[in-house]
Amino acid sequence: MDFKFDKLFYNAKIYTMNKPGETAEAIVVHDGKIVFAGSNADAALYPVAETEDLGGRVGLPGISDTHIHLLADCNNKDFVVLNKAGSVDELVATMRSRDDGGKNWLIGCDLTMSDLAENRYPLRHELDRVSSERPVAILSHCLHVIMVNSKAIAMAGLTKENTAGDSTLTFYEDGTPDGVVREEAYTKHFIAVLGDTLAGEECRKEIIRKHIGAYSRQGYTTLHAISSYDIDPPYEYFDQYYELEREGILPVRVIINSAHFPDALNCVTGFGTDMVKAGAKKIYLDGSFGGLTAGMREAYSDAPGEKGSIFFTREELAGLLREAYDHGMEASVHVIGDAAMDRLLDAAEDVYPISDDPISYEACPEKRLAAAGARRLRVIHASLADSGQIDRLKRLPIILDMQPNFIHSDSSFAPERLGERMKNFMPLRSYIDAGILLTGGSDAPVDPPLPFLGMECAVTRRSIDGFPVEGLAPEQAISVYEAVSMYTRNAAYCSSEEHLKGTVSAGKYADFILIDRDIFEIETTEIHNTHVLKTVVGGRTRWEA
Repeated sequence: MDFKFDKLFYNAKIYTMNKPGETAEAIVVHDGKIVFAGSNADAALYPVAETEDLGGRVGLPGISDTHIHLLADCNNKDFVVLNKAGSVDELVATMRSRDDGGKNWLIGCDLTMSDLAENRYPLRHELDRVSSERPVAILSHCLHVIMVNSKAIAMAGLTKENTAGDSTLTFYEDGTPDGVVREEAYTKHFIAVLGDTLAGEECRKEIIRKHIGAYSRQGYTTLHAISSYDIDPPYEYFDQYYELEREGILPVRVIINSAHFPDALNCVTGFGTDMVKAGAKKIYLDGSFGGLTAGMREAYSDAPGEKGSIFFTREELAGLLREAYDHGMEASVHVIGDAAMDRLLDAAEDVYPISDDPISYEACPEKRLAAAGARRLRVIHASLADSGQIDRLKRLPIILDMQPNFIHSDSSFAPERLGERMKNFMPLRSYIDAGILLTGGSDAPVDPPLPFLGMECAVTRRSIDGFPVEGLAPEQAISVYEAVSMYTRNAAYCSSEEHLKGTVSAGKYADFILIDRDIFEIETTEIHNTHVLKTVVGGRTRWEA
């Protein structure tokens, strides 16, 4: 029998992302990888078992989300969404309308404090109006604050006596917890009493099984699943996804990033299969702007005296980074505030190789990354940085996992909260000009996993509602090609997979999507309206409109 390649996809305009403007009409696939990408005529020379006419549609490499709390986002799809609540009374009414009289947890999500008329989070006695018989929890939009009712407080065993002086809680005047819980207090006090909401292994698998197909509809072919909390067992672990792979129903590649690496799971970056792999050790260094917990040099402009928190000393953080480095593993560190960025840089310079001549790498940051091998350092969010910090960042083998969609979601409160520091907010242009590699993610469920919204925000510096008209730090805007690169070719570097994905090229996975418009030719304010028509992973169609 004459040899034949598996499949030919032809008659398309697929932007390869190897360089600006380069396109391929056809892709030949074998064993899940691209054998050829180029013209229809040249592709026709390959003997194939199957062909598919793509109808002249526009395509891109498969999209990656380099920062998504995957299990949490799947779980949140069943929660009560509160982003329309304009007051505590409206919040209570919305939650009550979803109370079915059950005894298990009733959970709301996506609450932004500044959207409420009271400009504060609801307290336990207010959530008691939702129910006094079942535990109630509200997750803030940033996921760094939760609010609980008295039933939940009692289940966690929190009293005036055993919580005195706990800085992760806030209190009524008589010293009793008022139900507002910040940062690590969630894992410390409430994970153990959540029951089957997320604590059960089988429950977690079913949540993923139920919802993971939704990501293919957005064009995702790779998701970097970030462990939400440092708990045992971890939220993100191999069996959850590998079981779906064995069944042949896992529609996206999953890179697991966990606080449990490398010790408890005893593996290094890249361990796993083509569909489920180990990524980076995850470290939380500070909080969020929305929760007033990101570590700042100076107080927030709208909250005098509040500078947020930094969770590790320089020595402690360097120790965690060294642990990952010595194991040949990538590390990823959550950094939002400028003081937290200082702490990260101090610790990173104690561990990672520093370039004495960063100028030579400005046009090719890949060279600097290659020098560190698998020991690349991923800085997550990097939402605030001045020129001095950027000069230090560019000397390290650092990748910045950014969330341009925050430009949309933070536009309502960030200018008031940061004041003059807004000029350093999400400085994408400055980062790229310094030769630092940027990737794109959503931080879902903090924001919805909508990659084209993120791309548009990176280009326009405005919310999709057009606010503010002049843009947030508009001088930090980047090109459409640079924005798409963040979610495709650049994203491959943060898991040391640049030889496997990120562009439509021979030898790489046959991961690509078709979309309903040419985002390089339309008005930039229309990018977020892009719809995915087809998602292909390893040459296999995983979703089609």
